Amino acid sequence: MSWLERSWLAQTVRALTIYGWYLIRHRELTSSGAFEGPEGLKLLGWEILLLILATIVIGIVLQSAFVITAIASGQESRNGFDEDERDRQIEARAMKHGFTATGFGFLGMVLALWQGLGALWAINLMLAGMVLADVTVNLYKSFRYWRGG
Repeated sequence: MSWLERSWLAQTVRALTIYGWYLIRHRELTSSGAFEGPEGLKLLGWEILLLILATIVIGIVLQSAFVITAIASGQESRNGFDEDERDRQIEARAMKHGFTATGFGFLGMVLALWQGLGALWAINLMLAGMVLADVTVNLYKSFRYWRGG
C-alpha cells in the first residue's frame, strides 16, 4: 500500500472514529436533556468545537505516525511530488463527489430548519454531510487508485 493510500485510509478512519465519538456523546447529552433550554445551543457549540479540535489533533497524530513508520521502515514517504493527469482526474472526481455530499448535508440542514426541527437537527445534518463528504472523497480516491484510474 502506497503512502497516499495509507493517508486516505487514515483520514477515513479518523473521520469515522471522531464522528462516532461525537454521536455517542451527543446521544448521552440528548438523553439527559442537556440540549434543551437556552443553554442547549451553547453546549452544542462547545461540542462542535471539541469535534473540530479532536479532528485536528488526531489527524496530526495519525499522519505523524505514518511518517515515522515510513521513515523507520525505509520506505519513501511519498512516491514523488509529480502528479500525472490520472492523479489530477481522480482528485477532481473525488472532490466533485465530496462537494455533492456536502451539498446534501447543507440541503438537509435547510430542510430541517424549514420543517421546524430546530437548530440541533440542522447542525447535525450539516455535520453528517461533511463527514460523508470526507469519507466519500478518501474512499473514492482509494478505490480509483486500486482500480488503476
